[in-house]
Order: sequence, then C-alpha cells, then structure tokens
Amino acid sequence: MRREDCPSDKRGQFAVLTDDGHGVLSRTAPGHVTAVRQALFERLTPEQQKSLGEIMEIVAEGLQPNEAGADLPWLR
Repeated sequence: MRREDCPSDKRGQFAVLTDDGHGVLSRTAPGHVTAVRQALFERLTPEQQKSLGEIMEIVAEGLQPNEAGADLPWLR
C-alpha cells in the first residue's frame, strides 16, 4: 500500500494497492473468504442471511444518501 494525496480534498488521501500488495491480497483472499463464510454466513439460516442483506442495504444507502444536501461528516 501507498498513500497518495487527494487532488480535490487536501484533507484526504487515497490508499493505493501496489503490485506487491496485490500479490499478498491474491494469496490471502481465498482463506479470508472461507473464514468469513464459516464464521458468519454459514451460522445463519437462509432467512437470517436475507434479513442481514436487507439491513446492510439500508445501512449502505444511509452512508451514501441520494437526497441533495445531506449533512454527513464523511461527505463534508
């Protein structure tokens, strides 16, 4: 990973994945996906998985609202 300045917001920075970082991600992602699946999703019933998806959709929509002028700290 490396940091790059955000050209449109002097307070922010971007995290950029380097070629080396991509290699690490490629090697570790399958194990991570398996671990998350076993620890979280396989413990839920199909109905609970559906509910979780619906809840997370509501949360995601709240983080990126469609209405103009939403006053959220991460949009300032």
